[in-house]
Amino acid sequence: MERALADMERAFYLLDRGTRFNGVQVVSIQGPIEEPLLRLALDRLQARHPLLRVRLAGTDRTLRFTEDGAGPLPLTVVPRKGAAHWQAVAEVELNRPFALTDDHLTRLTWLRGTDRSELVIAHHHVTADALSIVFAVRDLLTDLGALSLGHSLLPPESLPLRPPMPALLPPAARGLRLFPAMHDFFFKHVLGKPLRRAKTLPVEQPVPAEARHNRLVHRSLSGALLRQLRDRAKAEQTTVHGALCAALLLSTSAEVFSDRITHNQATSVGCFSAVNLRDKLSPSVGEEMGLYISQVTTFHDVVPPPSLWDLARESRQKLTQTLDSGEQYLTMPLIGLFIPRLGNVAERFVRSFDAASPALTGVTNLQKLPIPLTYGPLSIVDFQITVGLSVVGQLLLAVTTVGEKMNLNVIFVDPLVSRARAERISDGLLQILADGICLAKAA
Repeated sequence: MERALADMERAFYLLDRGTRFNGVQVVSIQGPIEEPLLRLALDRLQARHPLLRVRLAGTDRTLRFTEDGAGPLPLTVVPRKGAAHWQAVAEVELNRPFALTDDHLTRLTWLRGTDRSELVIAHHHVTADALSIVFAVRDLLTDLGALSLGHSLLPPESLPLRPPMPALLPPAARGLRLFPAMHDFFFKHVLGKPLRRAKTLPVEQPVPAEARHNRLVHRSLSGALLRQLRDRAKAEQTTVHGALCAALLLSTSAEVFSDRITHNQATSVGCFSAVNLRDKLSPSVGEEMGLYISQVTTFHDVVPPPSLWDLARESRQKLTQTLDSGEQYLTMPLIGLFIPRLGNVAERFVRSFDAASPALTGVTNLQKLPIPLTYGPLSIVDFQITVGLSVVGQLLLAVTTVGEKMNLNVIFVDPLVSRARAERISDGLLQILADGICLAKAA
């Protein structure tokens, strides 16, 4: 089994050469887990999903997935040291590379507790998006739950190895049919750039790409406050995602543009949103593993500061308009066009993308976890997503919702952004959401 990487996938690999571009997800599990059964369930998972059975081979110019020489998924077992232990492990995994010589592109760490454990799953971004790992967790726990009950299972059937995402785009998103989207994209990101003069995140301490590290600040919103946020977003004719984008922009702007706010200097900023393309692809990839995402950027005026709900409505409206224009079919598939053809490909590509993003920050939001929470004697009690930023940004918000809890993980690049600044932005985000709910209720 072998397949060449598409230019989009190769671009993700090359960006990882600057700083890590790993995805790391953490599933918290209630119930007893036996190591031999977990190992068996992992072997079955790897047999089902071909992108868990491959490694990378070739050079920067000739990268390919191959099953030849690939090994079993590594599993590291460490004693669980408390409810926050996963945060330290996730940071380590965000920054631990997958070398071209490795025999795997996914690895797991089991924080073993007596009745509650965490599985920390790290993967190279060339193989999977966040939803891929969510569905893989469901498949893993389905088998692990059945094995824990003593059930006999049939041998797993392997799913096909799909072509890369650009080859699966619908006919309306290919060739000359994309001309209207290209027209809109050109006017928005090329001609509009000098007029908009969007501000990006000021660097606190500049260092070369190889000296940067992905860090994590964890916050959450739960119970009555989360229910009120949902209700208020609906009443304000926007979405929770729109409110999160708005609150993040307002909190970040208050932190880094205080002088501009004081002097009422008009300020425009960008916010990117991750976009799931699975239901648009042909043939459908369903719930298989792969890189089936894109992202789009919307631009907003944040000085003078708008209200949370005005900005949330604008965010929703502009995101809808951007998706209607088809920008999501251009952003990721076209990234490979910028890969140099000569010289040190990786070094030149990383340098060209360093600080090139037009966005101040961004949000990747899985919303409600789209899988069951109970698997025989096991249950999912929490789920976290994080992703390394490589050189494409400095700060993003990664969101999951499990039951009545919304996890807000702010990923930042240290030392471009200090932990103190990231924590102030995170706390400001929560305060803005809480104030917006309370003020709307009072009105």
